[in-house]
Amino acid sequence: MTESLSEAVRDALAVLTKWREQRLPPEETQESFQALKARYPAHWMNMVWEQETYGGTVHYDILVAGEAGTYSLSYCADEEIPWPARGLQRVNESLVLRVNDDPVFITQVITSLDHAWSTLHLGRHLINMSLIDQEIRDSGLVVTDEELAGALLDFRRKRRLFSVEQVEHWMAEHGTTQVQLEQHLREDVAREKLRRKVAAGREEDWFQRHRADFERVQVARLRVSDRDEAWRLYERLIETPERFLEVAQVDFLERGGSGELFATLRRGELEPEQAERLFSTEPGRLSEPVPSGKGYELVRVLRFLPARFDEATREQVRDVLFEEWLTEGRRRARVEWFWGAAEAAELPATSL
Repeated sequence: MTESLSEAVRDALAVLTKWREQRLPPEETQESFQALKARYPAHWMNMVWEQETYGGTVHYDILVAGEAGTYSLSYCADEEIPWPARGLQRVNESLVLRVNDDPVFITQVITSLDHAWSTLHLGRHLINMSLIDQEIRDSGLVVTDEELAGALLDFRRKRRLFSVEQVEHWMAEHGTTQVQLEQHLREDVAREKLRRKVAAGREEDWFQRHRADFERVQVARLRVSDRDEAWRLYERLIETPERFLEVAQVDFLERGGSGELFATLRRGELEPEQAERLFSTEPGRLSEPVPSGKGYELVRVLRFLPARFDEATREQVRDVLFEEWLTEGRRRARVEWFWGAAEAAELPATSL
């Protein structure tokens, strides 16, 4: 063992002992752990922890990479049971999965469900959440009081909570407290700061390489229930496309037509065949009917808009770059799933 590694191990044990003596919760150990890592940049380190469900006791373990392996360091007070003696197969009942040795608990899952209903794969969302939280912690991203105050103001404005009484009523209905609400908003702000950090300085270059994907077409569209009806309307309007709005109005008033009439579509968001059909149609003319949901869509092209790198486009590019970052993180992550039993099953992140 090198002298540098010996010092890192000794300091890690001192940190573990201090955490136990002060009975620090996980969120209050991060500052000292980050300081420990900063003192020994040549040695990879990670911190994992487990909280006993029945007693609330937290056990910490610091991992330090050596030349030929990894040292697992922990400290156990006399009145507690050492981690290895607790049974290697025992899993905390509230543990759902681990990503890169970092635990995701059922309480985090429940909190995140509000964001996940529109996500195609809940498992992917949970892994993303863990990867984001790890990067926020490891990179030392800090949310200022001013940023939190702004997030709270936006939260209240969007939900029309204009008085203290309305805020308190909302929290009671949703089973949360002021502290929990502020913590949730801090996490949201930190994740947005991370999204911007991941994409910083790369947005315009990525846009230029994918410029065609940001060309837009503005259209009027009419949804009909079946293919035959769609083609009958198309044949009826092909020579008089100016009557399209009249037909759409009749459809809405007489048959309760639904859906937005006007839309701006981006080439990169369309299926290649649909994009080719729309962008090859002259403005003012009708495009041939295309399948849409359970029916068909009749579209009149109004005008084309060139790709433009404005603030809205910058935000779209940031989303793409952040998703690429998450995809790479999932590919490299070590993921273990726990399905409520005392058994862990490895699941390749790429299968999600």
